[in-house]
Amino acid sequence: MNSRGWSFADNKLEKEFKFTSYFDIVNFANEVMQIAIELDHHPEIFINYNFVKIKITDFEKGSVSQKCLLFTARVDAIKFTS
Repeated sequence: MNSRGWSFADNKLEKEFKFTSYFDIVNFANEVMQIAIELDHHPEIFINYNFVKIKITDFEKGSVSQKCLLFTARVDAIKFTS
């Protein structure tokens, strides 16, 4: 969908983030959680041993909204080492 690696499926934006350490995965998920709380916009987060997949939509609108785009930009700004 865009150059930042987010794709669009089932009225949601989604992206998979790869990691080499489970510790980094948990830290990343915690940072995503903080963004969700700040924006009051909560994604689906799938955690595996070497990746995190995030899906976001605006359930009130039934599709992707400006709030979703702001959320994805904030998630992309998280600095991680993996």
